[in-house]
Amino acid sequence: MILHKSQDDAKCPYLYLDKNESVAELPTDFINSLILSPQNRAQGTIKLYANKLKDFCVFLEMHPIYGQTNVDQAIRSLKMIVIDEFYRYLLSSGLSASTVRGYEVVIKLLTDWLTTDLAGHIHAKSLYENVSYRTPSPLRRMPKYLTTDELIQLSLGMRWEIQRLVTHFLYDTGLRIEELTRVLKCDIPSTDNCIEGQEHFAMFVRGVKGKGGVVKERYTIISRPVIARLNRYFKSRTYLHADKWNESSKPAFLNVYGDKLSTKAVQKFIADAAKRSEFNKKVSPHRLRHSTAYSILKNRSDGSFLDNLILVQKLLGHSQLKTTEIYTHIPAPVLQQIVSSSTKKPMITRIQESESIFEKTYIKERDLPIVKRIGVKHDR
Repeated sequence: MILHKSQDDAKCPYLYLDKNESVAELPTDFINSLILSPQNRAQGTIKLYANKLKDFCVFLEMHPIYGQTNVDQAIRSLKMIVIDEFYRYLLSSGLSASTVRGYEVVIKLLTDWLTTDLAGHIHAKSLYENVSYRTPSPLRRMPKYLTTDELIQLSLGMRWEIQRLVTHFLYDTGLRIEELTRVLKCDIPSTDNCIEGQEHFAMFVRGVKGKGGVVKERYTIISRPVIARLNRYFKSRTYLHADKWNESSKPAFLNVYGDKLSTKAVQKFIADAAKRSEFNKKVSPHRLRHSTAYSILKNRSDGSFLDNLILVQKLLGHSQLKTTEIYTHIPAPVLQQIVSSSTKKPMITRIQESESIFEKTYIKERDLPIVKRIGVKHDR
């Protein structure tokens, strides 16, 4: 099964080709019907669904019975016993309950679609009629995060100041990696003419693309130490010499060659730094986002626990507080720090955290490695 995505046809961008390289009409029509649906799902969601449907079609092609015919015919004669077999296959392959549930969401939508006018009423009723879900309920996992010390350890495994700056910025603001690449220099707030003692500043965020591909705009807050670190970076030779943009459109973060930083590059240098630092846990940009939430929630000086929970919701761009509630599953030691007002141990504020990260991880420009390009002679 081959999944092809066209960049030219907005109404029918996805095309499934079976093992004989013939068009698999039912999966193609189904996934494209989701694009035209009034629910107006995000492009990323459609892409995820398309890939999961492809895996299901591959399973049907390899099935000892259903594989004897083409995918369209297999879907027409689909029975719940075969769907359950697919779920057992996924679970036996080591996939988590939450991942398998994601596959079931897509297959459930498919079986519902088969009963519609668009599908020609292939099935008289949905295989899921009067049934919610058949796969195991996913466990409500506690989001994994890094402590300030772990963040510093991770940063010290990075060789370039831009890498450490991005890591500090993600931890400070809670931005998604896709949002990071949309930040412009002009989005960074100025600390001039601010209120005396002001340590946090509002920053405009071009959020992720939601339903219909519309960018969700919002505001987050950024600390004074991170702004100071950014301003030093903006004065560096690498940044100043990158003159392919005008000031109103220049990205805030460029790689060491002066090109716009990509999401893949951020993911890679964080993963590489984790290996160098000998982390015994997986580290990703999204884990830094979780770390932002915990940093806020454990800081009593910013307000009550509920106040901080609502703050996390706004900063992370959650449309509903229910999404933010996953951060209430806090380890006992951290929870004790949050709810106990009698503890005598002094708690570091978020500003002090940011200042400590800046002080311990900043690399001066003169101490950076030489930038090398293949086939180019380098002079210091």
